[in-house]
Amino acid sequence: AVRCGLVSAAMSVALEIFAVSCTAVLKVFLIAGVGCVARRVGLLDEELTSKMAKLNGSVFLPCLLFVALGRSVTIQHLRNVWLLPLSACVNIGLGAVLGKAMTRVLCTPNEFKGAAVASASFGNSLALPVVLISAVINAGRVGSVVFDEDAQAESMLYMGSYMTTLTLLMWTVGPVWMRGTLTGRESFGKECGRDVELQALNETRDSPSAEISGGNDSVASVALGRNDSAVDITLKLDSEEAKREREHAAYSTGPSFGGARRANNTHDSKFAAILKTAAPACNANVFASLLGIFVGVVPALRHALFDEDGSLFVVQDCASLIAAGAIPQVIIILGASLASGPKHKLCDYQTALGVTSIRLVLLPLFNILLFLVLKNVLPKSWFPTSPAFWLTFLVEGATPTANNMMLQVQMFGSKDAAEGVAALLFWQYAAAPVLLTGAVATFLAIL
Repeated sequence: AVRCGLVSAAMSVALEIFAVSCTAVLKVFLIAGVGCVARRVGLLDEELTSKMAKLNGSVFLPCLLFVALGRSVTIQHLRNVWLLPLSACVNIGLGAVLGKAMTRVLCTPNEFKGAAVASASFGNSLALPVVLISAVINAGRVGSVVFDEDAQAESMLYMGSYMTTLTLLMWTVGPVWMRGTLTGRESFGKECGRDVELQALNETRDSPSAEISGGNDSVASVALGRNDSAVDITLKLDSEEAKREREHAAYSTGPSFGGARRANNTHDSKFAAILKTAAPACNANVFASLLGIFVGVVPALRHALFDEDGSLFVVQDCASLIAAGAIPQVIIILGASLASGPKHKLCDYQTALGVTSIRLVLLPLFNILLFLVLKNVLPKSWFPTSPAFWLTFLVEGATPTANNMMLQVQMFGSKDAAEGVAALLFWQYAAAPVLLTGAVATFLAIL
């Protein structure tokens, strides 16, 4: 009888968590449906969707980050929740390592490699965790875990601490990955041992079948015969590159100080390349996150902005109104991108399965093992006693790819890469009712 009662209680908990997870995912799909319908009937075309994404990433999302971090982050809180920022770094790092390994094994197209790695690295740290954790805590008692009346407010602090680190890394490293991917003309098989373009260029120089006309601005068409297939490659001879070569030759035959000039020119070129690579990291979202943290740790500013009688409360109130539209807009943009269904031009089914496995299977298993080690090795006094802390720790490491990846790829990546990220999100959210539900039920069973 006792065993039957335990089984019945476990089934009740599982069904409760399943209902919560399904409700959260259903909300995402319903809002995304608005974007899908809007795209279908012509209210949102491709250009408008792209502009909407840039507006959200430049205005709405920065307001959300500023308000959320400014309200929840304080020095005292950061001292108590030191593990969550570290957890964010570990989850991002592990996701990046697994994502890079996946792209090598699957020979992911160069244009999509950065987006695939970013999608494996950065999880949804706000919208979905808020819905899931709030629903669990509102139940009061779930199995043997009891949440008190302060658990809801504590969970917002814990999520804010995790989100602070993830947001800073996501909007500094993420755009660099998105923009740093190679574009369409690059052969996706290059890193798989098939450097076709280089071979074509070498053969073109001596091949009598290569037709080249018109000097440095011409186009050479080269057909390479292979046992299995023929590879047609178009090589464009860039006049600017030829110009740089002539300038380099002039330096070489110039006066004795030419070597110093060449060194300075090389140094300037490298510095410019570094600046160009790092430029995407300097964006409104990083600035808003840093400003929110600064406001949170300066009591005078925090009270002026977030207390109803504060002198700057009206500024924060306006920012909060704008911030309220950030998450719905992101999901609508996602729905508009999926109006024709998931497209697999760059993101094939193996890549979708790989990222889904990383985000919803491997990372949750890793966080369960890490939780068990930390609970049994480190002193209990090092962590908050509230079960909401560990629930946040586990849930944040088990969520699908962040919806903001859709914004980033719209802002910094290519059109095909954006379709690939949309496909990744589609399949992850399709699997979330089962995989995420199982993960959260396991979390509650071990707390």
